[in-house]
Amino acid sequence: MVRLLSMLSLSLLLGGCSTLRGQADELARKGRFVEAAAIYDELVAKSPHEKELVVERDGLRGRALDQLLGNARRLRMEGQDEKAEDNLLGFLDRRVAWNSKLSGGLESSLLEEMGGTDQHLQRIISEPASRGLALTAEAALVRKRPLLAHGEMVHIRARMEDAVLQSGRDTCERLKGVSSETGSHWRELVARYCHHWGGFAPEPPPGPELTRAPDFTGAVAGLDSAQLELLRGQLTRAYEKSPWFSSSATTAPELSLAGSFSTRRDSHTVELTAPYYEKVPYTDHEDRTETIEEPYEVEEEYTDKDGNKKTRKVTHVRKYTRTFTVPVTRYRDVARTFEYRALRRSVDYQLTLSSSGVLDSRRGPLSTVVQGHYSESGYEHDVRFDPGDVRPQRAVFSAPDDWVAQRVQAMAATFTQQLVEHWQQSYCEPSILSLDAAARCARAGTELPTPAYRVLSEILGDDAARVPSLFVAR
Repeated sequence: MVRLLSMLSLSLLLGGCSTLRGQADELARKGRFVEAAAIYDELVAKSPHEKELVVERDGLRGRALDQLLGNARRLRMEGQDEKAEDNLLGFLDRRVAWNSKLSGGLESSLLEEMGGTDQHLQRIISEPASRGLALTAEAALVRKRPLLAHGEMVHIRARMEDAVLQSGRDTCERLKGVSSETGSHWRELVARYCHHWGGFAPEPPPGPELTRAPDFTGAVAGLDSAQLELLRGQLTRAYEKSPWFSSSATTAPELSLAGSFSTRRDSHTVELTAPYYEKVPYTDHEDRTETIEEPYEVEEEYTDKDGNKKTRKVTHVRKYTRTFTVPVTRYRDVARTFEYRALRRSVDYQLTLSSSGVLDSRRGPLSTVVQGHYSESGYEHDVRFDPGDVRPQRAVFSAPDDWVAQRVQAMAATFTQQLVEHWQQSYCEPSILSLDAAARCARAGTELPTPAYRVLSEILGDDAARVPSLFVAR
Protein backbone atom coordinates (compact mmCIF):
# COMPACT_ATOMS: atom_id res chain seq x y z
CA MET A 1 0.00 0.00 0.00
CA VAL A 2 2.82 2.42 0.87
CA ARG A 3 4.50 1.70 -2.47
CA LEU A 4 1.21 2.26 -4.29
CA LEU A 5 0.70 5.62 -2.57
CA SER A 6 4.28 6.61 -3.44
CA MET A 7 3.73 5.78 -7.10
CA LEU A 8 0.46 7.72 -7.13
CA SER A 9 2.23 10.70 -5.56
CA LEU A 10 4.97 10.56 -8.20
CA SER A 11 2.36 10.29 -10.92
CA LEU A 12 0.54 13.38 -9.66
CA LEU A 13 3.83 15.27 -9.34
CA LEU A 14 4.96 14.48 -12.85
CA GLY A 15 1.51 15.26 -14.19
CA GLY A 16 1.58 18.70 -12.54
CA CYS A 17 5.08 19.36 -13.86
CA SER A 18 4.51 17.92 -17.30
CA THR A 19 4.26 21.25 -19.07
CA LEU A 20 7.44 22.70 -17.56
CA ARG A 21 9.28 19.42 -17.84
CA GLY A 22 8.23 19.05 -21.43
CA GLN A 23 9.58 22.51 -22.18
CA ALA A 24 12.88 21.67 -20.49
CA ASP A 25 13.24 18.38 -22.34
CA GLU A 26 12.50 20.08 -25.64
CA LEU A 27 15.15 22.72 -24.92
CA ALA A 28 17.61 19.99 -24.07
CA ARG A 29 16.87 18.21 -27.36
CA LYS A 30 17.73 21.47 -29.11
CA GLY A 31 21.03 21.70 -27.25
CA ARG A 32 19.95 24.62 -25.04
CA PHE A 33 21.18 23.02 -21.85
CA VAL A 34 21.54 26.19 -19.76
CA GLU A 35 17.88 27.09 -20.25
CA ALA A 36 16.77 23.50 -19.70
CA ALA A 37 18.74 23.31 -16.43
CA ALA A 38 17.13 26.56 -15.26
CA ILE A 39 13.66 25.04 -15.71
CA TYR A 40 14.69 21.92 -13.84
CA ASP A 41 15.87 24.21 -11.04
CA GLU A 42 12.25 25.37 -10.73
CA LEU A 43 10.97 21.81 -10.71
CA VAL A 44 13.44 20.73 -8.05
CA ALA A 45 12.63 23.81 -5.95
CA LYS A 46 8.99 22.70 -5.92
CA SER A 47 9.84 19.05 -5.16
CA PRO A 48 13.32 18.93 -3.62
CA HIS A 49 12.95 15.31 -2.48
CA GLU A 50 12.10 13.90 -5.91
CA LYS A 51 15.36 12.14 -6.83
CA GLU A 52 14.48 11.68 -10.49
CA LEU A 53 14.21 15.44 -11.00
CA VAL A 54 17.45 16.11 -9.11
CA VAL A 55 19.36 13.54 -11.19
CA GLU A 56 17.98 14.98 -14.44
CA ARG A 57 18.84 18.52 -13.37
CA ASP A 58 22.39 17.65 -12.36
CA GLY A 59 22.92 15.92 -15.68
CA LEU A 60 21.75 19.00 -17.56
CA ARG A 61 24.01 21.21 -15.48
CA GLY A 62 27.00 19.11 -16.42
CA ARG A 63 26.10 19.25 -20.11
CA ALA A 64 25.56 23.04 -19.87
CA LEU A 65 29.00 23.59 -18.34
CA ASP A 66 30.61 21.36 -20.94
CA GLN A 67 28.81 23.28 -23.70
CA LEU A 68 29.78 26.73 -22.38
CA LEU A 69 33.43 25.85 -22.00
CA GLY A 70 33.44 24.06 -25.35
CA ASN A 71 31.97 27.16 -27.01
CA ALA A 72 34.64 29.31 -25.38
CA ARG A 73 37.45 27.10 -26.69
CA ARG A 74 35.97 26.97 -30.19
CA LEU A 75 35.46 30.74 -30.38
CA ARG A 76 38.97 31.34 -29.05
CA MET A 77 40.45 29.22 -31.84
CA GLU A 78 38.35 31.19 -34.34
CA GLY A 79 39.87 34.44 -33.02
CA GLN A 80 36.63 35.67 -31.45
CA ASP A 81 38.15 36.47 -28.07
CA GLU A 82 35.32 38.65 -26.71
CA LYS A 83 32.64 36.05 -27.44
CA ALA A 84 34.91 33.36 -26.03
CA GLU A 85 35.19 35.29 -22.76
CA ASP A 86 31.42 35.81 -22.64
CA ASN A 87 31.01 32.04 -22.66
CA LEU A 88 33.83 31.60 -20.16
CA LEU A 89 32.12 34.07 -17.82
CA GLY A 90 28.87 32.13 -18.20
CA PHE A 91 30.73 28.93 -17.37
CA LEU A 92 32.37 30.36 -14.25
CA ASP A 93 29.20 32.08 -13.03
CA ARG A 94 27.20 28.87 -13.27
CA ARG A 95 29.95 26.74 -11.81
CA VAL A 96 29.82 28.92 -8.69
CA ALA A 97 26.00 29.13 -8.62
CA TRP A 98 25.68 25.35 -8.99
CA ASN A 99 28.69 24.52 -6.79
CA SER A 100 29.74 22.03 -9.47
CA LYS A 101 32.83 19.86 -9.36
CA LEU A 102 34.65 19.55 -12.66
CA SER A 103 35.95 16.42 -14.28
CA GLY A 104 39.59 16.15 -15.19
CA GLY A 105 38.79 16.92 -18.82
CA LEU A 106 36.91 20.11 -17.97
CA GLU A 107 39.65 21.22 -15.57
CA SER A 108 42.22 20.81 -18.35
CA SER A 109 40.06 22.74 -20.83
CA LEU A 110 39.52 25.49 -18.26
CA LEU A 111 43.26 25.92 -17.77
CA GLU A 112 43.75 26.19 -21.54
CA GLU A 113 40.96 28.75 -21.82
CA MET A 114 42.39 30.80 -18.95
CA GLY A 115 45.69 30.85 -20.82
CA GLY A 116 43.94 32.20 -23.92
CA THR A 117 42.17 34.79 -21.80
CA ASP A 118 45.48 35.87 -20.26
CA GLN A 119 46.98 36.44 -23.71
CA HIS A 120 43.95 38.43 -24.87
CA LEU A 121 43.93 40.60 -21.74
CA GLN A 122 47.60 41.32 -22.20
CA ARG A 123 46.80 42.67 -25.67
CA ILE A 124 43.89 44.88 -24.60
CA ILE A 125 45.13 45.89 -21.12
CA SER A 126 48.83 45.31 -20.52
CA GLU A 127 50.04 46.50 -23.93
CA PRO A 128 48.11 49.82 -23.90
CA ALA A 129 49.26 50.32 -20.32
CA SER A 130 52.88 49.80 -21.36
CA ARG A 131 52.42 52.57 -23.95
CA GLY A 132 51.16 55.02 -21.34
CA LEU A 133 47.49 54.63 -22.27
CA ALA A 134 46.36 53.99 -18.72
CA LEU A 135 42.79 55.26 -19.17
CA THR A 136 42.29 53.07 -22.24
CA ALA A 137 43.71 50.06 -20.41
CA GLU A 138 41.54 50.85 -17.38
CA ALA A 139 38.38 50.93 -19.51
CA ALA A 140 39.17 47.41 -20.78
CA LEU A 141 39.96 46.28 -17.25
CA VAL A 142 36.62 47.60 -15.95
CA ARG A 143 34.80 45.83 -18.76
CA LYS A 144 36.48 42.55 -17.79
CA ARG A 145 35.99 42.88 -14.02
CA PRO A 146 33.06 40.39 -13.85
CA LEU A 147 35.30 37.75 -15.42
CA LEU A 148 38.36 38.66 -13.36
CA ALA A 149 36.32 38.60 -10.16
CA HIS A 150 36.34 34.79 -10.17
CA GLY A 151 38.88 33.08 -7.94
CA GLU A 152 40.47 31.27 -10.88
CA MET A 153 41.45 34.67 -12.30
CA VAL A 154 43.05 36.16 -9.19
CA HIS A 155 46.64 36.07 -10.50
CA ILE A 156 45.68 37.44 -13.92
CA ARG A 157 43.62 40.17 -12.27
CA ALA A 158 46.48 41.20 -10.00
CA ARG A 159 48.92 41.52 -12.92
CA MET A 160 46.46 43.55 -14.99
CA GLU A 161 45.61 45.89 -12.13
CA ASP A 162 49.27 46.43 -11.32
CA ALA A 163 50.05 47.18 -14.97
CA VAL A 164 47.25 49.73 -15.24
CA LEU A 165 48.05 51.43 -11.92
CA GLN A 166 51.75 51.67 -12.70
CA SER A 167 50.99 53.06 -16.14
CA GLY A 168 48.72 55.72 -14.63
CA ARG A 169 51.30 56.76 -12.06
CA ASP A 170 54.09 56.89 -14.64
CA THR A 171 51.94 59.02 -16.92
CA CYS A 172 51.07 61.27 -13.97
CA GLU A 173 54.77 61.99 -13.44
CA ARG A 174 55.21 62.66 -17.13
CA LEU A 175 52.24 65.03 -17.30
CA LYS A 176 53.48 67.05 -14.35
CA GLY A 177 56.43 68.04 -16.49
CA VAL A 178 54.23 69.38 -19.32
CA SER A 179 53.52 73.12 -19.05
CA SER A 180 50.74 75.01 -20.78
CA GLU A 181 51.01 78.73 -21.16
CA THR A 182 49.54 80.61 -18.19
CA GLY A 183 46.14 78.94 -17.82
CA SER A 184 45.05 76.74 -14.93
CA HIS A 185 42.83 74.22 -16.75
CA TRP A 186 45.64 71.98 -17.96
CA ARG A 187 47.11 71.91 -14.45
CA GLU A 188 43.70 70.98 -13.08
CA LEU A 189 43.45 68.16 -15.62
CA VAL A 190 46.87 66.88 -14.51
CA ALA A 191 45.85 67.10 -10.85
CA ARG A 192 42.66 65.13 -11.53
CA TYR A 193 44.57 62.59 -13.59
CA CYS A 194 47.13 62.02 -10.83
CA HIS A 195 44.45 61.85 -8.14
CA HIS A 196 42.64 59.21 -10.20
CA TRP A 197 45.69 56.95 -9.78
CA GLY A 198 46.31 57.78 -6.15
CA GLY A 199 49.09 60.19 -6.99
CA PHE A 200 49.49 63.89 -6.29
CA ALA A 201 49.84 67.02 -8.36
CA PRO A 202 49.23 70.51 -6.99
CA GLU A 203 45.70 71.78 -7.50
CA PRO A 204 45.79 75.15 -9.27
CA PRO A 205 43.51 78.04 -8.32
CA PRO A 206 40.19 77.84 -10.16
CA GLY A 207 39.95 79.45 -13.57
CA PRO A 208 38.04 82.71 -13.92
CA GLU A 209 35.15 80.87 -15.60
CA LEU A 210 34.44 78.79 -12.51
CA THR A 211 32.14 79.78 -9.67
CA ARG A 212 30.68 78.52 -6.45
CA ALA A 213 27.09 77.32 -6.31
CA PRO A 214 24.71 80.06 -7.48
CA ASP A 215 22.63 82.33 -5.30
CA PHE A 216 19.00 81.82 -6.23
CA THR A 217 16.78 84.84 -5.93
CA GLY A 218 13.08 85.13 -6.49
CA ALA A 219 10.38 82.58 -5.78
CA VAL A 220 7.70 80.47 -7.37
CA ALA A 221 4.24 81.70 -6.48
CA GLY A 222 2.12 78.99 -4.91
CA LEU A 223 4.96 76.72 -3.70
CA ASP A 224 5.36 76.35 0.03
CA SER A 225 8.71 76.77 1.76
CA ALA A 226 9.51 73.03 1.68
CA GLN A 227 8.78 72.76 -2.05
CA LEU A 228 10.82 75.88 -2.79
CA GLU A 229 13.71 74.54 -0.73
CA LEU A 230 13.50 71.26 -2.69
CA LEU A 231 13.74 73.20 -5.95
CA ARG A 232 16.73 75.26 -4.80
CA GLY A 233 18.45 72.15 -3.47
CA GLN A 234 17.98 70.15 -6.69
CA LEU A 235 19.25 72.99 -8.87
CA THR A 236 22.20 73.59 -6.55
CA ARG A 237 23.25 69.94 -6.69
CA ALA A 238 22.90 69.97 -10.47
CA TYR A 239 25.15 73.04 -10.66
CA GLU A 240 27.75 71.49 -8.35
CA LYS A 241 28.08 68.56 -10.78
CA SER A 242 28.43 70.86 -13.78
CA PRO A 243 31.60 72.11 -15.48
CA TRP A 244 30.91 75.62 -14.15
CA PHE A 245 31.44 74.71 -10.51
CA SER A 246 34.52 74.79 -8.29
CA SER A 247 34.38 74.61 -4.52
CA SER A 248 37.46 76.85 -4.45
CA ALA A 249 35.94 79.62 -6.54
CA THR A 250 35.41 83.01 -4.91
CA THR A 251 32.41 84.22 -6.88
CA ALA A 252 28.91 82.93 -7.33
CA PRO A 253 26.46 83.70 -10.13
CA GLU A 254 23.03 85.03 -9.36
CA LEU A 255 20.22 83.03 -10.89
CA SER A 256 16.61 84.08 -10.65
CA LEU A 257 13.72 81.76 -9.94
CA ALA A 258 10.22 82.46 -11.17
CA GLY A 259 7.03 80.67 -12.02
CA SER A 260 3.77 79.72 -10.43
CA PHE A 261 1.90 76.78 -9.00
CA SER A 262 -1.87 76.96 -9.08
CA THR A 263 -4.69 74.66 -8.07
CA ARG A 264 -8.15 74.89 -9.62
CA ARG A 265 -11.05 72.89 -8.22
CA ASP A 266 -14.42 72.38 -9.84
CA SER A 267 -17.66 70.55 -9.07
CA HIS A 268 -20.93 70.24 -10.95
CA THR A 269 -23.87 67.89 -11.14
CA VAL A 270 -23.92 65.31 -13.90
CA GLU A 271 -26.31 62.63 -15.09
CA LEU A 272 -24.88 59.12 -15.05
CA THR A 273 -26.25 55.87 -16.37
CA ALA A 274 -25.53 52.32 -15.28
CA PRO A 275 -26.43 49.45 -17.63
CA TYR A 276 -28.09 46.37 -16.18
CA TYR A 277 -30.32 43.48 -17.27
CA GLU A 278 -33.84 42.79 -16.08
CA LYS A 279 -35.52 39.39 -16.33
CA VAL A 280 -38.87 39.96 -18.08
CA PRO A 281 -41.56 37.19 -18.24
CA TYR A 282 -43.24 36.25 -21.49
CA THR A 283 -45.63 33.51 -22.64
CA ASP A 284 -44.34 30.85 -24.92
CA HIS A 285 -45.90 27.62 -26.19
CA GLU A 286 -44.40 24.21 -26.16
CA ASP A 287 -45.50 20.91 -27.58
CA ARG A 288 -46.07 18.02 -25.24
CA THR A 289 -46.78 14.36 -25.90
CA GLU A 290 -48.88 12.01 -23.74
CA THR A 291 -49.62 8.30 -23.94
CA ILE A 292 -53.26 7.24 -23.68
CA GLU A 293 -54.34 3.72 -22.72
CA GLU A 294 -57.83 2.73 -24.03
CA PRO A 295 -59.50 -0.53 -22.94
CA TYR A 296 -61.53 -2.58 -25.39
CA GLU A 297 -63.28 -5.98 -25.35
CA VAL A 298 -62.88 -8.86 -27.73
CA GLU A 299 -64.35 -12.35 -27.86
CA GLU A 300 -62.02 -15.25 -27.72
CA GLU A 301 -62.49 -18.99 -27.84
CA TYR A 302 -61.35 -21.29 -25.14
CA THR A 303 -61.82 -24.96 -24.20
CA ASP A 304 -63.34 -25.72 -20.85
CA LYS A 305 -62.39 -28.64 -18.65
CA ASP A 306 -64.87 -30.89 -20.36
CA GLY A 307 -63.32 -30.26 -23.73
CA ASN A 308 -66.06 -28.01 -24.99
CA LYS A 309 -65.23 -24.94 -27.01
CA LYS A 310 -66.75 -21.76 -25.75
CA THR A 311 -66.34 -18.01 -26.22
CA ARG A 312 -65.89 -15.29 -23.70
CA LYS A 313 -65.23 -11.55 -23.64
CA VAL A 314 -61.71 -10.40 -22.73
CA THR A 315 -60.64 -6.81 -22.03
CA HIS A 316 -57.44 -5.57 -23.79
CA VAL A 317 -55.73 -2.20 -23.66
CA ARG A 318 -54.45 -0.33 -26.69
CA LYS A 319 -52.01 2.56 -26.42
CA TYR A 320 -51.57 5.58 -28.60
CA THR A 321 -49.92 8.99 -28.24
CA ARG A 322 -51.20 12.43 -28.87
CA THR A 323 -49.41 15.77 -29.15
CA PHE A 324 -50.82 18.98 -27.76
CA THR A 325 -49.63 22.53 -27.14
CA VAL A 326 -49.61 24.29 -23.77
CA PRO A 327 -48.69 27.85 -22.77
CA VAL A 328 -45.61 28.29 -20.53
CA THR A 329 -43.99 31.29 -18.82
CA ARG A 330 -40.36 32.00 -19.67
CA TYR A 331 -37.92 34.84 -18.84
CA ARG A 332 -35.52 36.79 -21.00
CA ASP A 333 -32.81 39.33 -20.11
CA VAL A 334 -33.72 42.80 -21.31
CA ALA A 335 -31.06 45.54 -21.36
CA ARG A 336 -31.99 48.51 -19.19
CA THR A 337 -30.22 51.63 -17.99
CA PHE A 338 -30.43 53.13 -14.55
CA GLU A 339 -30.09 56.89 -14.48
CA TYR A 340 -28.90 58.78 -11.43
CA ARG A 341 -27.30 62.08 -10.54
CA ALA A 342 -23.85 62.61 -9.07
CA LEU A 343 -21.47 65.40 -8.27
CA ARG A 344 -18.36 65.41 -10.47
CA ARG A 345 -15.41 66.89 -8.63
CA SER A 346 -12.08 67.69 -10.30
CA VAL A 347 -8.78 69.29 -9.41
CA ASP A 348 -6.23 70.71 -11.85
CA TYR A 349 -2.62 71.59 -11.03
CA GLN A 350 -0.60 73.94 -13.22
CA LEU A 351 3.12 74.44 -12.61
CA THR A 352 5.64 76.64 -14.38
CA LEU A 353 9.26 76.74 -13.21
CA SER A 354 11.94 78.94 -14.68
CA SER A 355 15.50 79.85 -13.86
CA SER A 356 17.65 82.43 -15.60
CA GLY A 357 21.08 83.97 -15.15
CA VAL A 358 24.31 84.95 -16.88
CA LEU A 359 27.21 82.52 -16.61
CA ASP A 360 29.30 83.79 -19.53
CA SER A 361 29.29 87.56 -19.96
CA ARG A 362 30.01 87.15 -23.65
CA ARG A 363 26.73 85.35 -24.17
CA GLY A 364 23.09 85.71 -23.28
CA PRO A 365 21.61 84.33 -20.08
CA LEU A 366 21.06 80.63 -19.52
CA SER A 367 17.32 80.09 -19.21
CA THR A 368 15.61 76.89 -18.13
CA VAL A 369 11.85 76.50 -18.24
CA VAL A 370 9.71 73.51 -17.31
CA GLN A 371 5.92 73.40 -17.41
CA GLY A 372 3.47 70.79 -16.28
CA HIS A 373 -0.22 70.09 -15.94
CA TYR A 374 -1.88 67.41 -13.86
CA SER A 375 -5.55 66.72 -13.19
CA GLU A 376 -7.75 64.25 -11.32
CA SER A 377 -11.50 63.79 -11.19
CA GLY A 378 -14.05 61.63 -9.43
CA TYR A 379 -17.76 61.28 -8.65
CA GLU A 380 -19.64 61.66 -5.40
CA HIS A 381 -23.14 60.33 -4.65
CA ASP A 382 -25.13 58.29 -2.14
CA VAL A 383 -27.06 56.20 -4.65
CA ARG A 384 -27.28 52.45 -4.31
CA PHE A 385 -28.66 50.25 -7.07
CA ASP A 386 -27.42 46.66 -6.84
CA PRO A 387 -28.53 45.42 -10.31
CA GLY A 388 -26.36 48.09 -11.94
CA ASP A 389 -23.51 47.69 -9.41
CA VAL A 390 -23.98 51.28 -8.27
CA ARG A 391 -22.60 52.02 -4.81
CA PRO A 392 -22.16 55.27 -2.87
CA GLN A 393 -18.74 56.78 -3.54
CA ARG A 394 -16.57 59.75 -2.69
CA ALA A 395 -13.95 61.54 -4.78
CA VAL A 396 -10.51 61.25 -3.14
CA PHE A 397 -7.59 63.16 -4.64
CA SER A 398 -3.90 62.55 -4.02
CA ALA A 399 -1.74 65.31 -2.60
CA PRO A 400 0.22 67.18 -5.28
CA ASP A 401 3.55 66.90 -3.42
CA ASP A 402 4.82 63.85 -5.33
CA TRP A 403 3.85 65.36 -8.66
CA VAL A 404 5.55 68.66 -7.81
CA ALA A 405 8.67 66.74 -6.76
CA GLN A 406 8.69 64.94 -10.13
CA ARG A 407 8.48 68.23 -12.00
CA VAL A 408 11.31 69.64 -9.86
CA GLN A 409 13.45 66.62 -10.80
CA ALA A 410 12.61 67.24 -14.45
CA MET A 411 13.68 70.86 -13.99
CA ALA A 412 17.00 69.76 -12.47
CA ALA A 413 17.61 67.26 -15.30
CA THR A 414 16.97 69.93 -17.94
CA PHE A 415 19.16 72.39 -16.03
CA THR A 416 21.97 69.80 -15.90
CA GLN A 417 21.87 69.23 -19.64
CA GLN A 418 21.74 72.95 -20.43
CA LEU A 419 24.71 73.70 -18.16
CA VAL A 420 26.85 71.24 -20.14
CA GLU A 421 25.63 72.57 -23.48
CA HIS A 422 26.22 76.16 -22.34
CA TRP A 423 29.80 75.28 -21.37
CA GLN A 424 30.44 73.57 -24.69
CA GLN A 425 29.05 76.54 -26.61
CA SER A 426 31.26 78.90 -24.61
CA TYR A 427 34.53 76.96 -24.43
CA CYS A 428 34.57 74.21 -27.06
CA GLU A 429 34.74 76.47 -30.08
CA PRO A 430 36.35 75.10 -33.28
CA SER A 431 39.39 77.37 -32.93
CA ILE A 432 40.90 75.49 -29.95
CA LEU A 433 44.65 75.41 -30.41
CA SER A 434 46.14 75.51 -26.90
CA LEU A 435 46.52 72.75 -24.36
CA ASP A 436 44.78 74.83 -21.70
CA ALA A 437 41.78 75.58 -23.94
CA ALA A 438 41.43 71.88 -24.80
CA ALA A 439 41.55 70.95 -21.11
CA ARG A 440 38.91 73.59 -20.37
CA CYS A 441 36.65 72.08 -23.03
CA ALA A 442 37.12 68.62 -21.47
CA ARG A 443 35.48 69.89 -18.25
CA ALA A 444 32.12 69.36 -20.01
CA GLY A 445 32.55 65.65 -19.28
CA THR A 446 31.26 64.64 -22.70
CA GLU A 447 32.81 63.56 -26.00
CA LEU A 448 35.53 65.95 -27.11
CA PRO A 449 35.10 67.84 -30.36
CA THR A 450 37.80 67.07 -32.92
CA PRO A 451 39.96 70.21 -32.35
CA ALA A 452 40.20 69.61 -28.59
CA TYR A 453 40.89 65.90 -29.10
CA ARG A 454 43.72 66.63 -31.51
CA VAL A 455 45.44 68.99 -29.07
CA LEU A 456 45.16 66.63 -26.09
CA SER A 457 46.09 63.55 -28.10
CA GLU A 458 49.50 65.09 -28.83
CA ILE A 459 50.25 64.57 -25.13
CA LEU A 460 47.92 61.74 -24.13
CA GLY A 461 47.52 59.73 -27.32
CA ASP A 462 44.29 57.75 -27.54
CA ASP A 463 43.69 58.39 -23.85
CA ALA A 464 42.61 61.91 -24.83
CA ALA A 465 39.16 60.56 -25.70
CA ARG A 466 38.73 59.38 -22.08
CA VAL A 467 39.94 62.54 -20.35
CA PRO A 468 36.41 64.02 -19.99
CA SER A 469 35.56 61.15 -17.63
CA LEU A 470 37.96 62.68 -15.11
CA PHE A 471 35.58 65.62 -14.77
CA VAL A 472 32.36 63.65 -14.37
CA ALA A 473 31.11 63.98 -10.79
CA ARG A 474 30.62 60.63 -9.11
